[in-house]
Amino acid sequence: MADIASEKQATDIIVTDVRGISSITDYQVVLSADNTRLARAILDEVTEKLKKEGQRPLHSEGIGPDQDWLIVDYGPVMMHVFTPEKRTLFDFDRLWPAAKTVLALQ
Repeated sequence: MADIASEKQATDIIVTDVRGISSITDYQVVLSADNTRLARAILDEVTEKLKKEGQRPLHSEGIGPDQDWLIVDYGPVMMHVFTPEKRTLFDFDRLWPAAKTVLALQ
């Protein structure tokens, strides 16, 4: 997910291991997109490439009137795509301070 998103110009990509901390997933992939259109393009690219590998999401949704927070849930891995403003507003990166950072790409 992180590699695909990076190829689509996602920024500030952080993958964290939340096993034993979160009851809904094992890993979180959190990233930023400059605008809502790019955010949707990143999510679409990730889901399309993973679909070709036989992976289908359990759930996908956009939050907010402008869809500036997109979520795709593959069970053990969830990806959150934010606009920079929404990511700052929710301070999502700090929700699990005990989570181990597995990967960080600027």
